[in-house]
Amino acid sequence: METKFFTGKGDDGKSRINGNEVSKSNPIVEFLGSLDELNSWLGYARVEADKLKTGSAGWRIDVAAVLKNTQNSLFIAQAEAAASGFGYEKSPKITEEKTKYFEGVIVEIDKVVPKIEKFIVVGGTELSARLDVGRAIARRVERQAKKYVPEDSNKNLTPEMLKFLNRLSSILFALARYVNFVSGVKEENPSYD
Repeated sequence: METKFFTGKGDDGKSRINGNEVSKSNPIVEFLGSLDELNSWLGYARVEADKLKTGSAGWRIDVAAVLKNTQNSLFIAQAEAAASGFGYEKSPKITEEKTKYFEGVIVEIDKVVPKIEKFIVVGGTELSARLDVGRAIARRVERQAKKYVPEDSNKNLTPEMLKFLNRLSSILFALARYVNFVSGVKEENPSYD
């Protein structure tokens, strides 16, 4: 019996995409899966940002709105990566404006959070911790993009996409610090004892 969610036959570890069977361990499938994982995680973080009403008075940055914008951009990144990996002719692409948006938010956060002098232990508030997990996932996404597009490859992602992926972890780190700062939670540093 077929349903909309499974066939009941299994897939032998392969996905059918654009008429091709591709191993789920293929670097493009890993890359797309990690983009999806990050997008899902940011949705989880956004739920907490909405609870804190981060767009209200006292919050210079609307964290929930930044996360929603980032999630929408991640759908574009997935479409661009899929087009590159599976030969789709047309696809939306990450533009320089997406990265500039991140950079603008980071500049605003830098105006209010203290200067970083040491490494910071993840934690503080629930939202900050979720954002830091997102940062770690974003770094993995960037590494998987590099595995998908090795130096000697004819595969490509636009320079704008690669810069966007690099800036993803930066904005999530900045947001995590900002959330703790506005919440009045002091950053902790590792003791190395």
